[in-house]
Amino acid sequence: MNIMDYIKLHQNEDFKKFPFTEVDNLIFSCLPYLDYTGIVPAFRHHKITLNEAVTKLNAKNQNYHGLFIGSTYKMLNLMKNTKRYGDALLYNYMKVVNNEMQFGAITILLNDKSTYIAFAGTDTSIIGWEEDFKMAYLYPGVSQKYAGIYLNKALGLFPKNIRIGGHSKGGNLAICAAMNAKNYYKKRIIAIYNNDGPGFLKKQIEDKNYYKIKDKIKMFVPEQSIIGMILYHTYDYEVVKAKGFSILQHDAFNWKCNDKEFIKAKLNKRSRTLEHKITEKLEHMPQKDKLKLVNDLFKIFYSNNIKDTKDINITSIFKIIKSFKQLDKETQRLLLEFLILIFIK
Repeated sequence: MNIMDYIKLHQNEDFKKFPFTEVDNLIFSCLPYLDYTGIVPAFRHHKITLNEAVTKLNAKNQNYHGLFIGSTYKMLNLMKNTKRYGDALLYNYMKVVNNEMQFGAITILLNDKSTYIAFAGTDTSIIGWEEDFKMAYLYPGVSQKYAGIYLNKALGLFPKNIRIGGHSKGGNLAICAAMNAKNYYKKRIIAIYNNDGPGFLKKQIEDKNYYKIKDKIKMFVPEQSIIGMILYHTYDYEVVKAKGFSILQHDAFNWKCNDKEFIKAKLNKRSRTLEHKITEKLEHMPQKDKLKLVNDLFKIFYSNNIKDTKDINITSIFKIIKSFKQLDKETQRLLLEFLILIFIK
């Protein structure tokens, strides 16, 4: 079964009867991928039930393109009339997309009075992916700064039993936000969920702010993880059985679970290789070279008027790699494989 089946199975059980699980975490981590502008209030002491929010989303009659976004919309409609999720209160929606960042977050108060704060992962915008690539040399990035500001503001509204998390980049932002939370707020956080999100530079996971929260981090990756294997992260992660191949396993709707938890598996050999090779390569690459690589890569996207990953094809990726003559053959091969895995579905 997947998260859709899980919702159907537990639809008549509130969080008091059947407590929050790691699968509920993944479900809530998907919510900020949709746009609730004009529906969920932004940091005014107002809220809206999930049922009411979905009703308003439906009234927009919007066509939700893309397999993952479409699945998230279907999932919300499945949650809408359930005892478990329908009366959840949605607060503090934020969405910012400009020429520097792609950021989103939402706060969810459950019927057991616990709170889940979800950060949005990377959408299909090129600026979102450029931010991800900049993590190889830049900390904190613009979205990471926003995540800390958002969390400190949200934590001031809720006294205890707060979980934070996200899928993909959202998982990284959840950890980053917790690292930068005020010390008296950190105590309110009971768990930090990273669902196949990228890691950090080595000096960040050796920082005292990371050590203060590391025992609260719960990281989950699929068998053939790619995104979750980038940069340094906790090695106390759990591997989830998933259907599909390669980057398709990044899709939360392909993760497998039973009635109360993910079905566990072992990390694929290819993912283990990517974990070590890419991270080590980035670690030893001079800062100026990382900066130039990312700047040159995205300059090519923008000069070809590519603003969305849907506009990228295999031909354009081969052209991009050929232009990086300054890179050694192994780095070119790694970059080629990485770009194909991410952008070619």
